[in-house]
Amino acid sequence: MCMSHFKVSAPGSTMLLGEYAVLHRGWALVCAVDQRVTVQLTPRTDNQIEIISSLGSYQTQLMQLEIVPPFQFVLAALKKYQKQLKQGCTLTIQSEFSEKIGLSSSAAVTVATLSAITMWLQITYTPMQLIQRARRIVQQVQGMGSGADVAAAVLGGVVAYRQQPLVAEKMCWISALNLIYSGSKTPTAIAINQVETRFAKYPILYKQILRAIDACAQQGISAIKNGDNKALGQVMTIQQGLMQALGVNTPVLQGLIEELILQPMILGAKISGSGLGDSVIALGTLIEDYVPCFSEQGTKRIPMMIAPEGVTVC
Repeated sequence: MCMSHFKVSAPGSTMLLGEYAVLHRGWALVCAVDQRVTVQLTPRTDNQIEIISSLGSYQTQLMQLEIVPPFQFVLAALKKYQKQLKQGCTLTIQSEFSEKIGLSSSAAVTVATLSAITMWLQITYTPMQLIQRARRIVQQVQGMGSGADVAAAVLGGVVAYRQQPLVAEKMCWISALNLIYSGSKTPTAIAINQVETRFAKYPILYKQILRAIDACAQQGISAIKNGDNKALGQVMTIQQGLMQALGVNTPVLQGLIEELILQPMILGAKISGSGLGDSVIALGTLIEDYVPCFSEQGTKRIPMMIAPEGVTVC
């Protein structure tokens, strides 16, 4: 394949149901969102690796690749194929959303980068193989991660996901979803560590909460298959109570959720992600002029539609 460049995009994503349980062989529902990360790979005639993005720029030699921030996911993908690369390349990265507001930018950039590299090397992967390889890269860098966001970046739409044994099923469902950013974000690894520390003396309780969250995700999957948005909204609100039990709620998140469920067309609302900040997701239609009541703390409404397409060659 003789091309001057290889350009690939992948969507960001947000969790609908199943947080924490998905890390322990439970189910999750994850949504691809219509804000994307695009990676353009341009082969070079020398051995230099160059990365250009809004986060800055980085240069190194092909044989001196090291996994360093803020480009650790991109560099980890390159290093995976280091022995197969015969020349350097320039990677230009553009994102339609800030990495500071979540939306799983790490999964999106990993999937897009990995896809561009394999196109360049003329390697073909099935979607499930791409999910497995991108998931391993994310886990290598983060030390953890279920891969649900990777599956959404690869497949698009709404995905029913289980980490082990691996299942990633794209579901036929389109509905109104709203994402409200709380104004702050705690890194996922820190939130997970805080939860595990909180329940270190109560392992049985922790397992029971995780089983209940897993059951919520499974009920949510059934609700989508049955086209029952009312049931899905109820399950979301039930899981919010379990997120509260895990200790990942905050006054701002709780205030947003209480405000959202008072909206007449909202069927359910909950924390999306690991909590202690990040975003709230609500099912249903908001009034057009809705503004979060905690706007002075940096909360904001993020325009969101479900992205029907996953990783895409541009």
